[in-house]
Amino acid sequence: MRFGFGIAGVLAWFFLFGACSRITSSQDARTTTSQEQIAELRVTDDASHLLFTYLQADGSFVTVEKLTDIPQEARSRVIVTDTSLSPEERQSSRIIYVADLSSKREDGSYPCRPVSRFRFERDLLREPSAGALPEDCRSVESPGDRVILYATAWCSVCQAAEKFLRESGIPYQKKDVEADPAAQRELTCKAMRTRTRVEGVPVLDIAGQLLVGFDRDDILRLADKMKKDSQGI
Repeated sequence: MRFGFGIAGVLAWFFLFGACSRITSSQDARTTTSQEQIAELRVTDDASHLLFTYLQADGSFVTVEKLTDIPQEARSRVIVTDTSLSPEERQSSRIIYVADLSSKREDGSYPCRPVSRFRFERDLLREPSAGALPEDCRSVESPGDRVILYATAWCSVCQAAEKFLRESGIPYQKKDVEADPAAQRELTCKAMRTRTRVEGVPVLDIAGQLLVGFDRDDILRLADKMKKDSQGI
């Protein structure tokens, strides 16, 4: 199976794997030095339950299930995800695995190392494009009668935001950007349209305005405006 995003120069690695919050520099150091606490990921040609995400020449990202589907020119820096592990088990809020699939070791495996998610996102996250909206984004709309909550299943801040929406009586729909590729693409398009820099979840779409993070006052303010607009007040 091949997932093509068709969106040039903007799709952040975050959308593929989720990022509840960014870690600090001191945490970054601990992540890279405490290798004994991080599971080793063995990548071989016949390895199963792995997903590979690589960058195309046009700036878009593609995720494939087979190593052989990765173009040779894109194999030097590939994100590898072990789907047999839960996000908690692979510590996906803190680390990601980056492999060099251009050449094998003597034992037949490929070099693959855990790196700080913070460092990787800091280096690769891009500003939303100021150019024309891609064709496949033009049909993406923001509802005017409910909030769209983009989240991941394991993100505690997302859970707090959802609880607040529920207790405040604000109609909402939750979409998991890690489990649902369509939600990933949808959020990317909205980020491009609003020129919003997205660095983690939760992200709330309130009648076309994106809120990154969890701010109660902003949610209440925009939700109240959404309600009045939908009622023609």
